[in-house]
Amino acid sequence: MDTVTAPAPVINDPRLVFDSVAHRYTLDGRELVSVTQALTLAGMVDTRHFTEAARLRGTYLHAAIALCVEGDLDESTIDVLVRPYFDGFVKFLQDTKATIECSEVRVCDPVLGYAGTLDAIVRWPNGVLTLIDWKSGAFPPMAGPQTAAYLRCARAMYPTGTNIARAGVHLRGDGTYRLVNLHQIVQDEHDWLAALRVVQFQRRHHIGS
Repeated sequence: MDTVTAPAPVINDPRLVFDSVAHRYTLDGRELVSVTQALTLAGMVDTRHFTEAARLRGTYLHAAIALCVEGDLDESTIDVLVRPYFDGFVKFLQDTKATIECSEVRVCDPVLGYAGTLDAIVRWPNGVLTLIDWKSGAFPPMAGPQTAAYLRCARAMYPTGTNIARAGVHLRGDGTYRLVNLHQIVQDEHDWLAALRVVQFQRRHHIGS
């Protein structure tokens, strides 16, 4: 049976470069597979929900959340179509009293050859840490493997043995939200590694390229 090499994560390293136009990550010039790209090419993303309007809404929403976390957001600049989803984000923080420890963190595993940007890690009032992914469309099954991929790298940000859960926050168009716990879905990491291996196989044999 093949064994998986333990990850050697890179966190917010200047050598890890993201080309937002090509959606391409490189580390010291070496191209890495992006998490969302791998899940899409492996057939784990339902692209019926990924319209151009939904993509732009998600991009603008993530930008607004990131600016809010940094304290640099001018709320008057939020698009009217994005505002209800942002209000859901604000309500989530108010209701849960969660503290955002970090936001929009670029991570990669140079051994396994993938990279991505995790949305946030929050700390609940009881001290528990959770890796969060914001979703503004229909909540997708791929959120499980996606967050599992990020978590493999994010563990390096904390002392060995620190427990970090996973969850998605479904931000809705009516200003509400739904918290979706993912940490008990043990197969998510296996699903992620399977998707990654499929895409790496495709690349090695120039399938679909």
